[in-house]
Amino acid sequence: MEIAMFLKKTALTSILALLLAACSSSAAVPDEAPDSDAPQYRSASLDGEEAPAAQAQPESGGTIAAVGPVASVNGEEISAEEFNSQVAMLQAQAQLPPELLQQMSSQIIENLIDQRLVNQAIDESGVEPTAEEVDARLQEYREEFETSALEMYGEEIDFDEYIAQAGISPEEIRESVYQAVAIEKILEADGLELPGEDEAQTFYNENPEAFTRGEEVTARHILVRVDSENPEDWETARQEAEELHARVTGGDDFADVARENSDDGSAQAGGDLGSFGRGRMVPEFEEAAFSLQVDEISEPVRSDFGWHIIQVTERSDEEVMTFDSVKEQLTRELRNQALQESLGTYVAQLREEAEIETYPENIQ
Repeated sequence: MEIAMFLKKTALTSILALLLAACSSSAAVPDEAPDSDAPQYRSASLDGEEAPAAQAQPESGGTIAAVGPVASVNGEEISAEEFNSQVAMLQAQAQLPPELLQQMSSQIIENLIDQRLVNQAIDESGVEPTAEEVDARLQEYREEFETSALEMYGEEIDFDEYIAQAGISPEEIRESVYQAVAIEKILEADGLELPGEDEAQTFYNENPEAFTRGEEVTARHILVRVDSENPEDWETARQEAEELHARVTGGDDFADVARENSDDGSAQAGGDLGSFGRGRMVPEFEEAAFSLQVDEISEPVRSDFGWHIIQVTERSDEEVMTFDSVKEQLTRELRNQALQESLGTYVAQLREEAEIETYPENIQ
């Protein structure tokens, strides 16, 4: 596991999990994200990892809706409006067919019950985080999210815009952060000891592979695609690739030639594929890319997609991250994990002690 996979990706998901827990049934959302307008670099890549997109989707031809209370928690009803709001939020996050929403309705209700139990526990505890505490925590989440997104995906993703596109208002986010701070105080008062620097140091020492960044290259390419098994088509494409190779080695700008001629989604970005390590690209492409020096241009390389002309623009050797460089982020991540595990146990206990009724018949 690389540091990018452990720290950066989990930072994004942990922050969203903490923030959306109070205002979203995100646990029931399928893993597939909505489509993005970003270039799709799939003609050389094995996994096509892309930045998250939280774009509003067109309205579906139908949906589900509650016509009455969907549950009662310790005598408090969960209204149809609350349920319908969750359905609308799901539709904003990912366009889902009515049949799937119907299957998910019970999970939506369970999420709302958990949230109501937490709200009741906060009210009964008397814990009241200050506006300053909420502001500080929200800014911490915002900075961590945006920094992790930039490091992982190579592009800026505005936290507030991302949340807004998911159909969540600033008021809902503040309420969610308020609850996150309050429940943390309750859990700590109940005996939770959050990990600190010592625990982070222990994790670092015991998981060296998580903090090793493998060799990487940054590359761009021009693809002459071949969608045929006919040898003549492959030869024609090879000749075209040779002509393009002569242009970029003869002085023409590589990015301009890629934009004009590459048969790949990366063309609009001048053929830029970003940075990648071994195991991310198809074997023929990877072997050629990692054999090139910075600014060197390959001869046409054949893969199942066609002929590639590759230029490496940056290289980085394998690197072991120092503990000091990851200490703060690692400590935050371990704290987030401990909080989520403790919260799960706490909510399960609240459920055992609560009077809960559900009314699925009120969903149509």
